[in-house]
Amino acid sequence: MCSAGGIVCMTGILSEQWSVTDFAPMDFIPSTVSLTVYSSGQIRIDANSFQQFIRDVEAGHIHLGIGGIFTLEEIVAAHQLMDSNIANGKIVVIPQH
Repeated sequence: MCSAGGIVCMTGILSEQWSVTDFAPMDFIPSTVSLTVYSSGQIRIDANSFQQFIRDVEAGHIHLGIGGIFTLEEIVAAHQLMDSNIANGKIVVIPQH
């Protein structure tokens, strides 16, 4: 449920398909709500450039903002941080050590 004037953002794909059989999201989104989509599918990078990016991160030339690191068992806290909108970086969930 989204309030009037709100925004619904579709951010993922199910099985590499942008549609779900017998589901039409516009049937459920009121005319007072905006629908937007995020997809990085149009962004392509060659393997050498991507590997150079990884090397630059590893060497400390590029600093990625990490807002918090959590184990899977701490997923509730990770989600609370995300909901608080104060992470100031990516929220990373890792397997238990």
